[in-house]
Amino acid sequence: MAEWYIPWTLAMILFIFEIATHTFYLAALGVAMLILGLIDLWIPLTGIHAIIAFAVLCVLLLPLAEYARRALRNRASTETSDLDRGHQVVVTRVQGRDLEVRYRDTVWKAELADPATIEPGATLRIVSRNGNLLIVAPPSP
Repeated sequence: MAEWYIPWTLAMILFIFEIATHTFYLAALGVAMLILGLIDLWIPLTGIHAIIAFAVLCVLLLPLAEYARRALRNRASTETSDLDRGHQVVVTRVQGRDLEVRYRDTVWKAELADPATIEPGATLRIVSRNGNLLIVAPPSP
């Protein structure tokens, strides 16, 4: 690749698509292209050598992108559920341990953290959140 600007241009295109799709994989490919462009400045790569170098960079960077995606998703989920912890909800329907509760003017699915007898209209507090499922318990005395 005697034209060092080609991988950089492709990297910018990948970053634009990354911003549009919100995935980490296109960012990893964009970083691989940027590194390929830097390598091409010192060691001119042609044909199959450029393809092999790009493939090796992708093999190294894609698992790193997957790790970053999971780490950020788990951190964001934990931070969000911390915001809900301790808030009060009102039970609208009871079916064993499965409940429907009203929280933030919306009906949520909930589950009791500990077995207890709960009636509709009872006020509970949020202990934690697992996705869209609230884990609730009676308020502490």
